[in-house]
Amino acid sequence: MLVTQPALSQQLNKLEKELDTKLFEREKNELVLTDAGKVYVNGARSVLSIYNNAIKKISKIRTSGKKQITMVYNNALLPSFTMAILPAFTGTYSDYFISTIDGNSFFARDYLLNNMADIAVLATKESTHSMLEYISLRTDELKLAVPADHPCTESFRKNGVDFCLLQNDPFILNLTNSYFRICEKEILSSCQFTPNVLCEISDLNASRHMVANHKGIAFLPKSMEAPGAGYVSFSLQPPEVFNVVIAYQKSLIPSKALRDLISLIKQNCL
Repeated sequence: MLVTQPALSQQLNKLEKELDTKLFEREKNELVLTDAGKVYVNGARSVLSIYNNAIKKISKIRTSGKKQITMVYNNALLPSFTMAILPAFTGTYSDYFISTIDGNSFFARDYLLNNMADIAVLATKESTHSMLEYISLRTDELKLAVPADHPCTESFRKNGVDFCLLQNDPFILNLTNSYFRICEKEILSSCQFTPNVLCEISDLNASRHMVANHKGIAFLPKSMEAPGAGYVSFSLQPPEVFNVVIAYQKSLIPSKALRDLISLIKQNCL
């Protein structure tokens, strides 16, 4: 579809007014994305990717005739899903297709409340929700992760985390519209510490890999710790504790297949 330059400029101006920020800057007669523009474009690409994947999955379901369960979860919070839970479920329910979406807690709630997903596994501090049923899986803790040979490791072991010693370290933070980023903001604000942000990332496994390879410091769940992971993590004071729960709409009457899926998730999170 062709769009004229005046129409494009008008749409861009309208969008920048709605967002109350500049998305482009002109440099040497070229339009260059600002930091906000890069975030917007990356977000738009993610949404488009999700939409295209959904269309492909719908097409597969239509041709296969299988029933569908749509599930939103973060792989870092449910690492056993692909290797244990999914094979066990499909072994019993060969007439079902589970459509999985990788998404943070805010994304998961939005999908559930707008009837775009049947079930989600998410992180939250809440024990209850007005519209969602929560089934507790475990209690977890968000900890500060640094490379194993970081010079502050011994000090942190003896005296606890001191953010003043990390002024020159790059931080890898979660995306702005995520539950863990809100936690990070509260932690850093309480310490009156402004980090040197290297990047924002949605994949906790990628964050862990970057910390282990000396790319920066991150906040990671305690459940992701493993011997020989290349990093060490430290509890904060007070500890940043959260719940990992299964969630679905209270108005939903779960089918037997969905109830069995929930049971499998619970069994693999003990």
